[in-house]
Amino acid sequence: MCPMPAAATKPKANDDVMRFVMRTRRPRADKGLTAVSLFSGGGLSDAGYLAAGYTLVVQSELEPERAAIGKSNFPDSEWVVGDVRRRVDQIVKAYRQKESRPLDLLVATPPCQGLSSSNPSRGKRASKDARKNARKNALLLRIIEVARLLEPRVIVAENVRQILTHAVYWNGTKRTVVQVLKRELCDYEFWYMPVDVADYGVPQSRTRAVIVGIRKAEECVPALLKAAVAPIPAPTHCDGGGDNYKPWISVRHWCEALAYPPLDASDASRATSGDPLHSVPWYDAERYRLIADIPKHSGKSAYHNDKCPNCRRKVAVTDKARCSRCQGILWNRPIKRGRGRPRLIKGFLSSYRRMRSDRPASTITTNSSHVGSDWKIHPYENRVLSARECADIQTVPRWYNWRTALKGRQKYLIRNLVGEALPPYFTYLHGKTLAYLLKTGKVRRKQMVTLHP
Repeated sequence: MCPMPAAATKPKANDDVMRFVMRTRRPRADKGLTAVSLFSGGGLSDAGYLAAGYTLVVQSELEPERAAIGKSNFPDSEWVVGDVRRRVDQIVKAYRQKESRPLDLLVATPPCQGLSSSNPSRGKRASKDARKNARKNALLLRIIEVARLLEPRVIVAENVRQILTHAVYWNGTKRTVVQVLKRELCDYEFWYMPVDVADYGVPQSRTRAVIVGIRKAEECVPALLKAAVAPIPAPTHCDGGGDNYKPWISVRHWCEALAYPPLDASDASRATSGDPLHSVPWYDAERYRLIADIPKHSGKSAYHNDKCPNCRRKVAVTDKARCSRCQGILWNRPIKRGRGRPRLIKGFLSSYRRMRSDRPASTITTNSSHVGSDWKIHPYENRVLSARECADIQTVPRWYNWRTALKGRQKYLIRNLVGEALPPYFTYLHGKTLAYLLKTGKVRRKQMVTLHP
């Protein structure tokens, strides 16, 4: 085992993040503020706003299976199922039928095809895939039509950080998403920046762009501009800690604090537990060796496994697919199977790699069950993370009910929904910040992000 560096810290049962995750009773909204959510998925990110006191009045989702899971967790909300681009009137009508009050918060968390850091073609914006996903990458702008009709006091949009520089065509002109929002919603003052949720005590490194628009007529807007702060909560943690910041939460300490039952991918019986969400894929002997030979806690990749599985002698990285001593195939490295000369599978340096024990977990993605994806192997057990661990690391509260997905034999959706969400603990903190601004019109300067010239 490697020693614990100073940057790692162990969460305790009374830590705010852990209390948020382990809560088993669904919170009640305080009826003071209303919210509409677009591209809701299963409502995981909305769970944070609910905990912050917002009433989710309307939620929209394209896919019926995801909406059904969300509906089971937000039974009082009106779920509009279908393409937002064709459901604007329905969304507006549903809100007006249920609420006479002005809308306080409009949230949009659309998918991000072609821009995600887990997409191998990212950055190739002139590629065939980029053109194919262009319309989906502009989905965030569908918030404009809804905002014009419902006139929310606050707009929050979230996506991968590349959305801040990604150009889209709008009315025949090429502009960034932020430029379009400012141009089309001129009654709003906008703030935007990337945030890493690890800076808020979430045991995961996940950088996302957060865009906030507040109606210029709101009392808090002049105060925000004068104080030179953004309506986004100030970070509480940083790498290593210090200067009144707590250190990041490492994945090892998080897993040890929650004491998950150990799992192993060597066979089906050892890859499951009594918790239906705490199970992992299991592999044949050759594929299992690929994981097991990576030193625990090392953060290393299977591409660098340095013992031949045949003669057990030390091999060099340059040997690649065959041992230079016994000429045996190095099956404990990612070798392409099938006919022809054995060779390594092409991949990034982060492929087939253990997470580092002394750091926050890598970004939880929809591919969390794929051993060959970026940084997906457990830091010290021979397996990937379970859906339960992924959900907890994403700070999905335990009161969130997955029964609909489990009954429908749609366990794959659980990992997808978890991987797509903005961690609910961050939306909880952000929701509280926005609620204070809307209710008081005042600014707590030290509790918000300071803007630098």
